[in-house]
Amino acid sequence: MVAPHAILQLRRSRAASGAWVKAGQQAGAGRGGMQHKVKILVVGPPECGKTTLTNFLSEAGEVGGGGYRPTKGCRIVEFEIPNLNVNNMTAKVEVELWDISGDRRYESCWPATQKGCNGVVFVYNPGQDDQARTLDSLYNQFAAQQGVRETQCVVFCHHKPGVQGKGAKLSNAFSKIPLIDTQLEEDSGSVRRDFNNFVASVLSHVSAVAEMQENSILM
Repeated sequence: MVAPHAILQLRRSRAASGAWVKAGQQAGAGRGGMQHKVKILVVGPPECGKTTLTNFLSEAGEVGGGGYRPTKGCRIVEFEIPNLNVNNMTAKVEVELWDISGDRRYESCWPATQKGCNGVVFVYNPGQDDQARTLDSLYNQFAAQQGVRETQCVVFCHHKPGVQGKGAKLSNAFSKIPLIDTQLEEDSGSVRRDFNNFVASVLSHVSAVAEMQENSILM
């Protein structure tokens, strides 16, 4: 087991333009736009492609090649989605993407990573039959036990180059969660588009929850 303070955190430099706001809050971003911040966890078994997807989405590092290098604890990247449609409004979104190691050695670190989470991307490799089963346990720990709703989750079935196989069928725990096939070599544009749509869905949920809380206070 590894102590929580041993989590490895690698951050990108924050954009110089403007302060960030807490998830669910909004601030002026010019020309009627809004600014948001969101924390998304990327969770899955070892060797499923979490870091490759994280690097691609954030443009923070190498995508493909170089052999397998397991994540130690947790790796954090920060990037911006400049023009995202959220509830029919254009928003600038600051994304914290937490690439969580699937190695059980770091399980003691997981609770620290879950604090303030707004959404979870579950990843598995269909070329390894046991990974879908492992995802059940991870769903229980990162979503069910944390009160994370289905609308705050998505599953990326990540196809690595040259790997065949459909993998085991996901359990009923994922029946209401979108399942998206990701193939960076063949259609990287749709992967980014699907992720952006997921972020917009998460922000819509966060906004709705915040509005309900405000209304309950006023009643």
